[in-house]
Amino acid sequence: RKPVRDAKAIEQLEVIKPEQDLSYVMDAVSTIRRELNGRVPLIGFSGSPWTLATYMVEGGSSKDFRRTKQMAYNEPEVMHQLLDKLAQSVTLYLNAQIKAGAQAVQIFDTWGGALSHDAYREFSLQYMHKIVEGLIKHHDGRNVPVILFTKGGGQWLESMADTGANCLGLDWTTDIGVARKRVGSQVALQGNMDPTILYAKPERIRQEVRTILERFGPGDGHVFNLGHGITPEVDPARAGVFIEAVHEFSADFHSQK
Repeated sequence: RKPVRDAKAIEQLEVIKPEQDLSYVMDAVSTIRRELNGRVPLIGFSGSPWTLATYMVEGGSSKDFRRTKQMAYNEPEVMHQLLDKLAQSVTLYLNAQIKAGAQAVQIFDTWGGALSHDAYREFSLQYMHKIVEGLIKHHDGRNVPVILFTKGGGQWLESMADTGANCLGLDWTTDIGVARKRVGSQVALQGNMDPTILYAKPERIRQEVRTILERFGPGDGHVFNLGHGITPEVDPARAGVFIEAVHEFSADFHSQK
């Protein structure tokens, strides 16, 4: 598809019908949920409106998001039109995943941290807030938690928690102990090991896991995870070391249920 860079192109965009347009995703969610057979929960996923918009406007990845920010600052009404359509689509998409069997959902805002303080609230956070408000909260006899993640979003944790999300994802630039003091009574925290630690020696990986657990401290409300996606070149055995270390050390800090 061509990049979306003007009002006419945005007007031609349709809000998705996920059960029709993305039926293969829903089939996959249903199949995975059935095969997991209750062993671990299944998490649904979508990019945030702002992050999706950057790829649509830039036509791919970008270092400075020049075209996307140019639209946001010069033609904010046009950018808001795009973001609103994306927020509607993401809400429908995540709700369809929930109906298909996802037991929790995550909104993944990789590029929100590239925005200024006020621009983040205007062009990223407010649309994630709309999505959280529009999500199915209960399904199949249980609550459906929502996780909100902004890479580089450590300065906005309080505002992110105020969206009504149940959990905030943290990247590795935020001290998880400080984050817990700021918002830990309001939301759970997910994270936050630097993915590149997985290129280190096993003992260094284990050390980092222990350090993060110590910084969070005793008690519940911590979902241990990487601070962003795993990179393709990582040796799967190192990921295994990471997972085993989390299982081994977590018992010292978190109650077992």
